[in-house]
Amino acid sequence: MLDSSKLVDSDKLAASYLASELNSGSTRVFNVDRLHRAIMAEGAPRDEHLFRHVELHRIIFIKQALIDSDYQKERHNRIGTKLYFAFNEDNAFEGGKSIFAGDPQFDDAMAFQLGFDRSRKMADYIRDRDIIQILDSLPSLDPFLMRDRLEAEGLSPHPGYFEIEEEEWRQIREHVMRRFRPIVEFAFGGADATKTQARLRSLVQKIWEAKDMEGLKPILDAMELSTEEAPKALHAWKGVIYYDYRLSKLEGRVRELATWLTHSATPTDMVPSGNRKILEEIRDGVRHKVRDRWQRARSRLLEYNDAYTALFVEKRSPGPFIAFLGHASDVFNELGDELSRLDHASEVRRFITDRHFGGRLKYDPLHDLLSLIYRILD
Repeated sequence: MLDSSKLVDSDKLAASYLASELNSGSTRVFNVDRLHRAIMAEGAPRDEHLFRHVELHRIIFIKQALIDSDYQKERHNRIGTKLYFAFNEDNAFEGGKSIFAGDPQFDDAMAFQLGFDRSRKMADYIRDRDIIQILDSLPSLDPFLMRDRLEAEGLSPHPGYFEIEEEEWRQIREHVMRRFRPIVEFAFGGADATKTQARLRSLVQKIWEAKDMEGLKPILDAMELSTEEAPKALHAWKGVIYYDYRLSKLEGRVRELATWLTHSATPTDMVPSGNRKILEEIRDGVRHKVRDRWQRARSRLLEYNDAYTALFVEKRSPGPFIAFLGHASDVFNELGDELSRLDHASEVRRFITDRHFGGRLKYDPLHDLLSLIYRILD
């Protein structure tokens, strides 16, 4: 375990690298403030705004691991959603305040900071609160996952809030649908329901939507899922398929981060040997964190893919896949945390080092950057 005294103080990091964290473009950050300004410049109509309370568009959502707290004990996962609102509306990077969704003082804080008040148009209040809870329920803030979950709840805000091209959305959706298809064929044994392509597509669509539990009953029975637990399990399975799809793209970024740590994470200026040793310890700590999180994510996805292949390709026992569906939500949450941290770390590294020749920094900024990456991954 790395001695935390070797790291830069977290308050100093928050002040020094706030811009790099909030503007990193990672899947741990959903910068509503920036995106809303962009769609407003396009002239987006009000009914396409994400929130009904205009002030909520100033917020930046940030996923962050939770520390032990009484109000978090009953949560479905340990990944919290922090809402950050800037002191200066015109410059979010000058500092601000934040609060976690789920905090018992949440509504009071929102009312004080943004006028988020239940007495002001109850229907609008409930709608906006539901959106915040949907975002909080996700382990990461990937555009695909956010858009999918909102659409599942009948919400269709302006596509500009989700930085994903329509072609990419279509490709991911088709990939997920292909992964769903074998479970229909397995559950119906190739009989009645799968005689026509139209019927097959209809059932796959029902799995995607995870709403018509009666229509999916043969599949739920085959997978030993109750109608109560099925929607959550099916949404989580969709998320796991998405993370599996994304892994190959993220692998390149993680390799770049690992290469930078090996070849470029050394100071360009002369520093005392003691300082150099401190830097090496932090760098080695970051390496271990990168390797461990990557290996855990790969291991989880390997277990899932082995279970999927055993049942739907090799036609062997359904036991492992049934077991996967039983704890799909845990797998989904774990993968979201692991991959979004790696994504965030790689994006922050790129954001800072790309402005420097060869990606190399002097001692002080390098020490700050390595400390920040360690805290992201810790």
